[in-house]
Amino acid sequence: PSRPSRPVFLAARRSVVGRGRLDDLWRRRTQPRRSCCCHQAGWWRSLASDIMDFEGEGDRTFNQEEVHQVVKESVDSCLGNATFTHNKVALWQATIVENALKRLAALNKPFKYVVTCMISQNTGGATHTAHTCFWDAETDGFTKYRFENPTMVCLATVYGMGI
Repeated sequence: PSRPSRPVFLAARRSVVGRGRLDDLWRRRTQPRRSCCCHQAGWWRSLASDIMDFEGEGDRTFNQEEVHQVVKESVDSCLGNATFTHNKVALWQATIVENALKRLAALNKPFKYVVTCMISQNTGGATHTAHTCFWDAETDGFTKYRFENPTMVCLATVYGMGI
């Protein structure tokens, strides 16, 4: 029997499921079987079921508490008991952002992350920030962490957008 043509919806799902896993599912469902043709007719239902099961694995919503803990650990480990030194601010910011992104990537969640970090000298003045996002409130989210000591203020923000 000839192999059925590849369904169109698989190309759109490739980025969510991942190339390796999807190709394995495709090969498994399209290999010749020893059973009768009536079982092969439902191959696409079985493939779609496997894809839905795979997508169901893991949490598809932004976990604010988990991400907040990651950014808090990144900021605290870098700044700790440091005092404000203008020459070190760029290095501290880069370190905080890179450590947070590495830890977030290690969570293996289906999200794209944006991490920002602002460090300023603590002079007693106010700092105002604003942000707005157009996203899916069901899956996407953000969290922020404020670190303050007598010499500096750090505000780190993480935005997570579901893939």
